[in-house]
Amino acid sequence: MAEICILMVPSLRSSMEKAASLIVEFDYDVVFLNFPYNLQSIVSRYTAGQMILNHFLAIIKTQHLIPEPVNSWLYLNQPLLERLPTLGNKAKIFCYRDVDNFHLSMETASKIASLTLKVNVTERIDVEEWIKTIKQPINHNLTSLEAEFIGSRAEGKSLCIAGLSGWKLADHIRKFSHKVSVRCIEKQYIMKPLETLELLLENRKLTRQKAEQLIKEHATFIRDYVLNTKNIDEAYFSWIKRHKILNLNAKI
Repeated sequence: MAEICILMVPSLRSSMEKAASLIVEFDYDVVFLNFPYNLQSIVSRYTAGQMILNHFLAIIKTQHLIPEPVNSWLYLNQPLLERLPTLGNKAKIFCYRDVDNFHLSMETASKIASLTLKVNVTERIDVEEWIKTIKQPINHNLTSLEAEFIGSRAEGKSLCIAGLSGWKLADHIRKFSHKVSVRCIEKQYIMKPLETLELLLENRKLTRQKAEQLIKEHATFIRDYVLNTKNIDEAYFSWIKRHKILNLNAKI
């Protein structure tokens, strides 16, 4: 029986930097990355010191191993990629994401971007279309396959990098009789509107009224913050600062 820590990492570069530091700081026997299977070969070669980071990134781009926009993926994951070679032979490293599931998630993100633009331009919301789009990458069978992959390869102290739905992956992994814990790399994390929408939908607690509210908030977040800052981290922390000010004013 292995001890598996599911580490939930928000889609922020700063959060991935913390996760990367944690991987290096603690001695894990196995580390599972939420990268698609098709990166396993070059990740193994890169981690073993057989290529430099620039060569690794060039292969990803030229062989189209990651769907567009590649630069967004690299922005979030580069802190982790930079630390992987320091592990050397200390830990086994596996990419556990199903390729189809990963690509579907990326396609869904692209569709959501189009829907968001539509909301900001027309101020009209098609709730059914939004829910249908968000539901597309929710495939419990694929999550079960990923859990089986992890469960069959985990040993000793294992760490699994996951998104904010890591609790769902943990539920599936527990079926393989491992000791599984779940934690978020951020001690206090305020979810972005779209993340709240996805969570409520997954837990079947999303009402139409709440969906419309969160879609509007997401569209505003993209229009007022993401499009007016250099990157998602800057946008998020600007939004958080404003969010706290509004909450403070509401209490006065």
